[in-house]
Amino acid sequence: MATIILPIMPSMNQNFTCTLPVGSQNITLAFSLTYNTPGEYWYMSITDHETGKMLVDAIPLLPSEYPAANLLDSHSYLKIGKAVIVSLNGDNSMPTFDSLGKEHLVVWSDDIE
Repeated sequence: MATIILPIMPSMNQNFTCTLPVGSQNITLAFSLTYNTPGEYWYMSITDHETGKMLVDAIPLLPSEYPAANLLDSHSYLKIGKAVIVSLNGDNSMPTFDSLGKEHLVVWSDDIE
């Protein structure tokens, strides 16, 4: 199973594209990350880079424990992979404005079990 750490930097309203291995192919997705200041959490939107079609809109980047850890579980029909928040501190803490991309990583893996 291929895994990738998304190239996230702690800065407001960032956008980037990333080519990810999913199954036997590579897909390029466009990511938009925004920090919700009043709620103190990050959210992420995902677009198909080739078609411009919005795939996932404003999914909160909230940590959880297995089996609920997959941020994309309710979007598994898209077959774009799985994503989890990994805390480098070994706890289940919430990513802050400053910690996402440093102490909290978004790790992407393909759909292969």
